[in-house]
Amino acid sequence: MIRPARRTHGWLLALALSLPAAASAQSDPKIEQAKKHMEAGAAFYNDPSGHKCEEAIPEFAKAYELSGSVKALRAQAICELEIERDGDAIAHFDTILATGGDKITEADRKQIESDLKALKSSVAQLVVTSNKPGATLVATRQPSAGYPITNRYAVPAEGLTVGIHPGQYTFKATVDGMPDITWETQVPNASRLDKQLDFQPAPVAPDPVVGPVQGPGPDPSRPAGDAERPIPPTVWIFGGLTAALAVPTVIFMVSASSAKGDFDDQNGQADAATLEDLRSDVTTQNLVADVFLVATLASGAATAVFYFTRPEVESERTSWMIVPSAGPQGGGVSFTASF
Repeated sequence: MIRPARRTHGWLLALALSLPAAASAQSDPKIEQAKKHMEAGAAFYNDPSGHKCEEAIPEFAKAYELSGSVKALRAQAICELEIERDGDAIAHFDTILATGGDKITEADRKQIESDLKALKSSVAQLVVTSNKPGATLVATRQPSAGYPITNRYAVPAEGLTVGIHPGQYTFKATVDGMPDITWETQVPNASRLDKQLDFQPAPVAPDPVVGPVQGPGPDPSRPAGDAERPIPPTVWIFGGLTAALAVPTVIFMVSASSAKGDFDDQNGQADAATLEDLRSDVTTQNLVADVFLVATLASGAATAVFYFTRPEVESERTSWMIVPSAGPQGGGVSFTASF
């Protein structure tokens, strides 16, 4: 497609200088304001970092509104063409041809007619309606080379019809309070794309279902009324006593063994009195160790007897249940138990 904006960069640079003369001649405050908007638009377009068409278009539009200058309208159309607002560019070029009269040269007229012919042969029509007012549509086209080109459109209540450049698009529609609608499509030359925006509220996640907390109760695998053999307190008493006696038993047995070793070391070397004392100590240590050993064995035997001979009783387990509850006015829990 022909890109008039790129060919007319120098024309736009001089554009801001062409309106001031008319302003001075007419001494019209509106023309003075138009001149300032024209200069601002030309500055945006001729920015050294690149054409800032989105910023320039409102300035040229205001200059045209104040002055009716076809130069301001043509500058606006060129910027629209450059950022691919093809439908707006076509409408404004048509207006220039219809109202420009002798304000445009024959060469410019032929150039505009040529650009219009190319535009109208390829522009695609995008028709968008929405079930919610106040929607915004963002259209992003990815060229085969270069950066993506993005345009934003407000979708009025009666719907939006706009001419867009053909190509590969990603569309994103937004409206307050609703999830975005996003889709991708290839827009062919001179095609028509109809889209109904059906905004729907985001699905509400259901409140988590909290089941009852089951306390310890009867074993479901055990038949109702089945007997069981609980451990009686005597088992715990004698079991604890056995553990308590086992500790000093081990200590005294180690002590007796040590005393016996001392006696054996001194036997044949120490005098009779010393040996007698050592022998007496060994005897005493062995006696104490034997007493604690017998007591430990007896306590352990009693523990085993009480454990293995414990009686069977009917199962009477206690069961309980905590059930949380929630509602619009608050929440709480309920507790039930059976004995």
